[in-house]
Amino acid sequence: MCYFVEHNIQRKELEKRFNVKFPEDPRYTPSFFQSAFNKPYMPVITGENRGEVQLFQWGLIPHWTRSEAAAEKTSYSTFNTRSETVWEKPAFRKAAQQGRCLVSAHGFFEYHTSPEMKTPYYIRLKDNDIFAFAGIFDCWSNPETGEVIQTFSILTTTANPLMEKIHNLKKRMPVILPCGREEEWIDPSSSKEIVNELLKPFPESLLEAYTVSRKISDKRTDPFDKSLIEKVEYHQDLKLF
Repeated sequence: MCYFVEHNIQRKELEKRFNVKFPEDPRYTPSFFQSAFNKPYMPVITGENRGEVQLFQWGLIPHWTRSEAAAEKTSYSTFNTRSETVWEKPAFRKAAQQGRCLVSAHGFFEYHTSPEMKTPYYIRLKDNDIFAFAGIFDCWSNPETGEVIQTFSILTTTANPLMEKIHNLKKRMPVILPCGREEEWIDPSSSKEIVNELLKPFPESLLEAYTVSRKISDKRTDPFDKSLIEKVEYHQDLKLF
């Protein structure tokens, strides 16, 4: 799964990496830790507005959701979407066809579970570059207030060998798109076959991972604390790598 990401990326860095404009928005502040459970607004790029970064809220709300209460409940169950069923489930089918997006990130966190403890790992590209998760989005209009909210979900797939060792219970990982094929993901004209081809585990040879502080589990932790992504050794480690 993917509920925690690192997004310490300046606006100019995102503009350069994805060749887009990123208008200033007070809702965006680079940080070392973002939790989906806080419903943050994250930078995304869509096919219909390819030249500009937009801020969408994490936790997809289908456009047909009828009430604010239903929207709140649904959003907590749609931080992630299984790629294997994205074409089938009513909540995601329209978004998979017409609402694919790039969700930018610099790293993400996952837990390894042993009988003694849960140990957090930080995972990033070996070249330490910015990357994009495969995302889907939808637009929901609150019938009680009239507010229009753009929301997204990150797709997941089976874990590669590295992520199998880390996320050892569910053995899942987020879909990370190859840099050279990001355009295909958000292109509305891409066939279902092309889209499905992109929903593969990212090569483990291009990723690196290491243990980090358990402070990420504390709701009081400062998300701007750089030590959250610094390596921490645990003497109880299973030495996965």
